[in-house]
Amino acid sequence: MRVSLFTFLGLISTLISCKESAREKVADNSANKFSQKIIVYRDNVYDLSGYANDGGNPFNLFDENAFVDPRSERKEDNYIPVTDPQPTIRQSIYFPLHRGSRIVTDLRIPYKISEIYVYDRSHVNDSVWIYTGEMTNWKLKVAFETKSNPGARGWRRFAIDDSTQYVMIRFSSYETNITEMVLYGSPYKTIPPPPVYNYEGPRFRKKMMKEFLGVNYIMETNPRWLQPFHYSRLYNFALDFDNQKSQNYPGVKYNMLHYGYWDGNKQDYVFDIDTLKKINNGIVWYSIRGVAAWMNDKGFTDKDRPVTKIGMDPEDPMSYARHANMMWNMAAFFGSTKVDTNLLSLSHGPGRSGRATMDIYENGNEEDTRWDGSKYCSPLEYFAQSSADYDGHEHALGKFCGIKNADDSGKLMTSGMIELDTNRVKVYKFLSSTLRKDKIFPWKGGIQYHHYSNRNNKAITPEEDSLRWRLAKVRECTYRIQPDVECFLGENGYDKSTASLQGTPMLPGLSAAQSQGIMILRSINATAFSGFDAYILYWLKDGNPETDPRVYLTSGILRQMPDGSTKPYPGWFYISSFVNRLANYTADSIVSEKGNVWVYKYRNQLSPDSVAYFVYCPTRNGIKVDAYPLRVGKAAGDVEEIYFADDSPSGKAVLKKVLSGVVDVQVEEKPKLILVTEERMLSGIY
Repeated sequence: MRVSLFTFLGLISTLISCKESAREKVADNSANKFSQKIIVYRDNVYDLSGYANDGGNPFNLFDENAFVDPRSERKEDNYIPVTDPQPTIRQSIYFPLHRGSRIVTDLRIPYKISEIYVYDRSHVNDSVWIYTGEMTNWKLKVAFETKSNPGARGWRRFAIDDSTQYVMIRFSSYETNITEMVLYGSPYKTIPPPPVYNYEGPRFRKKMMKEFLGVNYIMETNPRWLQPFHYSRLYNFALDFDNQKSQNYPGVKYNMLHYGYWDGNKQDYVFDIDTLKKINNGIVWYSIRGVAAWMNDKGFTDKDRPVTKIGMDPEDPMSYARHANMMWNMAAFFGSTKVDTNLLSLSHGPGRSGRATMDIYENGNEEDTRWDGSKYCSPLEYFAQSSADYDGHEHALGKFCGIKNADDSGKLMTSGMIELDTNRVKVYKFLSSTLRKDKIFPWKGGIQYHHYSNRNNKAITPEEDSLRWRLAKVRECTYRIQPDVECFLGENGYDKSTASLQGTPMLPGLSAAQSQGIMILRSINATAFSGFDAYILYWLKDGNPETDPRVYLTSGILRQMPDGSTKPYPGWFYISSFVNRLANYTADSIVSEKGNVWVYKYRNQLSPDSVAYFVYCPTRNGIKVDAYPLRVGKAAGDVEEIYFADDSPSGKAVLKKVLSGVVDVQVEEKPKLILVTEERMLSGIY
């Protein structure tokens, strides 16, 4: 019988006594003399709890392997490893009851394992387990208790007689202090070369600016304000769609009329998102977080796991049938494939399908929020839900669960992660490769990171944050992990309120609203030149005055006024001007990122002789550079200098002369665009 990861670990902790281990033996250096130390690489170590971006490093369990040889009796080999793999912040949330924290290493090929050594420097007696096998079928090989006596610290040897590619160690507590783990064995295949850290494969085409920008909001009924944005990420809750109070499943009827209604005169449904999709040929998706209404009524929150019945294993995809069925109905209703409407389970009628409104679905928002304590969602739990929501966990939940089973063009996007956590994405990839038979990465709609430029609970400029370099590093790492999926910066922005933790850095002589708009422009530019595939602004419209000190409540570039009217802030006009002027342009080259003037070059993809220079001072102390000599080469006539105005959706233009390939520009901390038509050369090269 197949023993799954999801039930095995809970059972084994009650069946195994760890007071002492019969497998621990005195080191015998004559045994297994043909086995060798197995090299473990950082890329192939996975912490299933997902703590590596929150303090601690699971690779610390192997990082000193090159300095140690516990089988050796030579004095010079008696190096004492000191790095601890345990999390250092919010430790308890990464050790769920009866599961503990688990670190898996992929040895890349099968080995005949002979010995495992661990260096025990613990201060408390604690239980530790070591397994071989695979993610769907672990075999317990070692169970032992750490030693709290300082005099007993040192290497501990465990004889292993098994063939495996994967080894897992499970800790019951973060107080366990195992500072190194060394594996010995004989390979069954040729050992692969070390991992390659430079990605050299194919890349996505660069997006034109009219396809690059998006915005977060709840719902905006006036399409005028959405014209600069290609993407619309709409916040929603599962209880808006699964709003029945009954706990019984199957037989649930779902409500798809959030943001819409049935028009009897038109004999059709009317949805605001249909209008949104027509703006800039836009892409709309719901970020659906939380639990069904019946769970919410029982005190569960939007940070709890949306399991079908209370008490089901959150690490098992089979626990999410109801949620996956809701996603199937949503994809059938809003997706591009027409299905038999008799198969839909809706609380309203008449049935409709294949509206071709959405093809991306996001099943949560910041599920990895760590400050919610025990409600933190581990990579294993989120994978389980996502595999169910994608295709019913390879159809195991039935043909009416998962978006792909309703609409083959439907795509799942990762729940936006609270930070630039590539470790979590790496674990997602590992789980997809080991817990799905088809090894498919379910999140084809995009890998979504959130990031706000902040240091020590205070917002900083994108340049102080090294935003472009930071994002470029993340984009390269994401290409290495999953090269065929786009990379979204799903949230980024600034509050206007200077009392907020994310209050915009103030520029001398400018208002908070003007400073916010400038920081957003500079952030968009940094993201475009980082290689990310999309930038989604946080947020569209506030309902609060711009002095509200609460974080993220004044991030909007619009304001809903008490009389119902909409007030645009300078940021809306700056973004509109940027998109209107650069609609068909893509990031071309970085001209300069040194000194007091930074210059970036965009190129028009429909008219390649048209370029634009994005020029500004990367500071926030009022620096200006007069008559900066911007080299633009041979220009076909005068150039246009575009000033971002507080009240113009296209900015204000001034014609300037080019002398000997140079145009003089007064550069400020507020960026300018210099639009140039390059002179065509006889060869046709610009």
